[in-house]
Amino acid sequence: MMAIELQFNIRERVFDMRFTFLILLFCGFQNVSQAGDRVSKHSPERNFEKFWQIFDRNYAHFENRNVDWRQQYRSFRPLISEYTTDEQLLSVFNDMVAPLKDGHVVISPTGDLAASAKYSRFYQEFPTKDLQAKFHQVTLENLQKQGFGAFKKFHSEPHQIGGYCRSADFGYIQLNGFGGMAIELFTKQLDDMVDEFADVKGLIIDIRINGGGSPAYLSALIGRLTQVKRLVGYGRTRTGKSKHDFTSWTAYHLAPQGAKQLIKPTILLTSGATISAGDHCAMYLKEFPYVKQIGENTNGIFSSMHGERLPNGWQISLSNGQTVSSKRISYEGKGVPVDVLALHTRTDMLMGNDLALAKAFEYLGINQLALAKETICYEQIALNYYADSLLLNKIYGDITAYSTGLVEEDATLLAPFAKKCNSLQSVYRSDGVEMRVRAEEFADSTFYTQNIEHRFYVGLRSPIQSKKRWPFAKRNGRRLTIAHHINIADKNYVRLHLSQGGWKGETILVVVNNEGSVVEHCFLSYNYLSSQFYQ
Repeated sequence: MMAIELQFNIRERVFDMRFTFLILLFCGFQNVSQAGDRVSKHSPERNFEKFWQIFDRNYAHFENRNVDWRQQYRSFRPLISEYTTDEQLLSVFNDMVAPLKDGHVVISPTGDLAASAKYSRFYQEFPTKDLQAKFHQVTLENLQKQGFGAFKKFHSEPHQIGGYCRSADFGYIQLNGFGGMAIELFTKQLDDMVDEFADVKGLIIDIRINGGGSPAYLSALIGRLTQVKRLVGYGRTRTGKSKHDFTSWTAYHLAPQGAKQLIKPTILLTSGATISAGDHCAMYLKEFPYVKQIGENTNGIFSSMHGERLPNGWQISLSNGQTVSSKRISYEGKGVPVDVLALHTRTDMLMGNDLALAKAFEYLGINQLALAKETICYEQIALNYYADSLLLNKIYGDITAYSTGLVEEDATLLAPFAKKCNSLQSVYRSDGVEMRVRAEEFADSTFYTQNIEHRFYVGLRSPIQSKKRWPFAKRNGRRLTIAHHINIADKNYVRLHLSQGGWKGETILVVVNNEGSVVEHCFLSYNYLSSQFYQ
């Protein structure tokens, strides 16, 4: 019995030893596997390959910025081995992307992915926060010399995103970023500013040191600078392995915001430190005929920052989107061009001078009246007159809906109104219409500038309804389109087209003088299937 018990104990010990050995062996394999995985994740070669691939499949501007990414691979891959240190690897990555000169491209071992204006000439002059703060201080000192009052800061503490002040004739707003505070508070201060600036003759918007931010804040600002909805650009995002794989283009529109708008002759101050949302701001305001840009071109980085992570944990941001203006012009890498060049130098700043600001005041002094005329939207005036008077009083009947058709121009279409419209009779006698027809053959005609280069959509006013679709629209209901806007001599002829379908309808001509007052209106019915089109 004792022998059996002894034999059992021996077997039990042997089993325990084998079990313990298996556990140790398993743990050993697991540790080796984890160690191998850690080594693999930190492998310089693996991270290099992943880095190159991320850019190859996501970056959207190799062609715009004239960089051959495959050549970058051939040039830098031989520098990487299993013995490459983290410091060397980071240096290689930065050298690879340096030719892009893209401030949205950031490689960060710590996860800090801040956009930068480091490739701009302005940044070379003012590379530190202290110098940039001094730059703003000199600007405010120059404003005080021009009679401007106290600078009211936006409530964005601890961030300093700017503020505004005014003189007897002009308003000044400084925006160093689009964000940094609650959007409700930002819009409230913008509305306060609009009220305070209601009687100024001109506006200066300073975004020369602007790090970008949120589109919502940008829309809040620009929505208070336009009285009509405007097409301001298009954007798309890269989606695939091929460099030509993108989403379809999305149109960018900006519409009026706030209870009131600030429609004034405006100067926009920019520099190479105007980046990201600041670039968008300049491109959008380029669509406004009463805004002129002074200073230096913006930086030219329009994409959002697309984030990726390397196997070793480093974070990367890059530009994976493309943006163009309403005229399909890309300012990527070039920046939005200025109308008046004014270089910013540290020497001028240290002498207490702000050349761009001085040129802004000079430009407004010379061109304020001309820019003020550009703030008049004759199409909106004609439509408001139609809604407030002609439609409200049923002078020309009712309509069911409004169509946002792009305004077209053809002076020959004024001919049917020649006998009814007093303003046109003198123009016809002086060959004004014939001269206008010839002018339309050239792309720099008034209409082309106002309605093709600067596309916009007028706003609705009751009782005009927004566009309805079947089955809610009346089958034979008339639809309103602003069909033409033609400027001849000192009058603007805006033609409202009321289509009833079946090639029938009515057309109304509203005549507005250059000061924005309606001086005449007349009406014709038409039937394009009849021998006599207009009656």
